[in-house]
Amino acid sequence: MAKTIVDDKFENVDFDLFNAITALDKKDYGYYDRLTVEQQQKFVPYMLIIWFSCIKASRDLQGYYLLSTEYHANKYMFNEHVQKNPKLQWLMLCSASPGIGKQFHQYLPHIKESISKLREVAKVKDIQEYYKKVYPKLNADDLGELCQAFVTEQKRKVYFAKKFPQLKFEDISVLSQLVSEEEIKKYEHDSGNE
Repeated sequence: MAKTIVDDKFENVDFDLFNAITALDKKDYGYYDRLTVEQQQKFVPYMLIIWFSCIKASRDLQGYYLLSTEYHANKYMFNEHVQKNPKLQWLMLCSASPGIGKQFHQYLPHIKESISKLREVAKVKDIQEYYKKVYPKLNADDLGELCQAFVTEQKRKVYFAKKFPQLKFEDISVLSQLVSEEEIKKYEHDSGNE
């Protein structure tokens, strides 16, 4: 009997993100166990969360995927104990799926890290490009208004992040909501920083 020779490049296939997303859509809890050791080592739950949580479908189904992924997986995924167990991460992602079959998933880009980490003030143009992708059906006036509101709020947060570098992001958000623009101007005037 002849022995079949299998080429290593076909045996050690990379982890296929889109096959994994399809398995999640089907609620395939056993998918992770069927991966090779090499594929399991290339498993990246963060990318699965980003792709899996966003689908092109009705608003209700989009909302379900987003909220379910947040509730079942995202808020626990980076817990120090969960991070050490990729199979558990897979099972958490499976539990987020409604199990209604294959959906069209899309990648939504993130706002630039220096803006989200409050290291630089956002520009309306940059935010507008981001929101166009997130809300493609929004008319130009509403989009402009939304972007301007984001930039104004983010500018205040950058101010507080620079003034009080020891504060956490959550504290900066609260402070930004509590302190008015006039109070900031008065503080700067009284401090001689105008």
